[in-house]
Amino acid sequence: MSIVDVEIAKVRTFPPGTRPNYNQNNPIWKLVNVLEASNLQADREHYLPESLQHLFGLQELALVGPSGDDWQTTDPRFQDIKEDFQKQNLYDFVLNGTEITRGYAQAGEWTGSFLRIAYVPRRPLVDPDGVFPGKSVQLYLRIGQDETGTSYLTVPYSADSARYEIELWAYPGNDLAARLGPRGKDAVDRGALLARPDLVHGQLCDFVGLPFDEARTAAWKAGEGINMLDRVPNHTMHPVRRLRLELAWTDTTGTKWDHAPGGNYVYEFSMSLRGWGSYFAIGESQNPHGGIGGLEYRNLYSNYFGHEDQRRGELGSTWTPELGRIIREWQFDADRGRPSGKQQENFLAVDYMDLHILKPAAIIGMHRHRDNQEVFLLMEGRGLMVMGDWEKTSSRERAVELRIMKPGDLSLVKPGQFHALANLLDENLLLFMFGGYD
Repeated sequence: MSIVDVEIAKVRTFPPGTRPNYNQNNPIWKLVNVLEASNLQADREHYLPESLQHLFGLQELALVGPSGDDWQTTDPRFQDIKEDFQKQNLYDFVLNGTEITRGYAQAGEWTGSFLRIAYVPRRPLVDPDGVFPGKSVQLYLRIGQDETGTSYLTVPYSADSARYEIELWAYPGNDLAARLGPRGKDAVDRGALLARPDLVHGQLCDFVGLPFDEARTAAWKAGEGINMLDRVPNHTMHPVRRLRLELAWTDTTGTKWDHAPGGNYVYEFSMSLRGWGSYFAIGESQNPHGGIGGLEYRNLYSNYFGHEDQRRGELGSTWTPELGRIIREWQFDADRGRPSGKQQENFLAVDYMDLHILKPAAIIGMHRHRDNQEVFLLMEGRGLMVMGDWEKTSSRERAVELRIMKPGDLSLVKPGQFHALANLLDENLLLFMFGGYD
């Protein structure tokens, strides 16, 4: 992780006695407008709306400065009042033109994974006047272990969105167009919607429905539970695993490339959200703790049962503990020491627990906490959870993700990640929140 130092100069400061006007030009509305403008290639009825997960690449951020006597201390490495929430709010952001959506789509009796990628050309692909002279752009794409190689994807221009867009479905047959409506058929004809089960994998029934229930029953009869990390590990919509993508863009001649310095752009669907449908393990326990009958369990987060060891073995140098954190030299540790003698803490320290009632159409704004971790547990209603990268990581591009939260879903926010939650319904949203000023 590294602070983007150039953004420290973009911090908006407010002298004591003044505050930003969050009712005008609020960044959450800006993000929602971008989300609403996103176009899927097939007709609306072919998608499972609550399965959609969105990722938008970030170019730059602007934070709100501290309050009180330290209002001019814009560098977070020197901000010592951890309970000052104003310095952690987002003032504005600029997206980089890359949009990625994943979710479940339907074609006839098939319900499976899809991936949408949209792009606004940048230098060096564009002309000096900022125009890209082409009806299509080529894309090198790697999803997990699968890649296009030099057989680049041809991504056509969409007049509806003013972007170059392509959608890849895990559909296994050659008759996808015949199972779609007029919009989907047109997208197939234009090359904007492709059946690519070699790149995008998995069906909904891998984790929901009869086949999964049968696998769970078989595991229970064998005295075991299902380890979700091991189940269909290359699934594009895997409920626990991160989805890592590498992208590089080129023109039709393959002579000019838009890619990251020294390699490809790397994006990840990595928002930490768990619940009834996303967990490490599921099983049944008879006579729990010496009791009567049985219970069904789902391990959401755990330092036990080998889950963290498995994650560490698979992630290698990019591993960080889910319930712990790597301690930077300018962060406080759980004992409020700085600098700390510890390099990491493999636990989640809890300093507060709160119940919240989020009124209809109300929004918890886009903000980040420099030091503490926080957990959002949605108890009633529907929410749009926003989570993004404030710092630049060494393993991926900065981005912001959006997902729907349902009752029972739990989202874990790591130190420094900016986040927000919007009430999507015309009724109260009930939320249990807890965390720690680690």
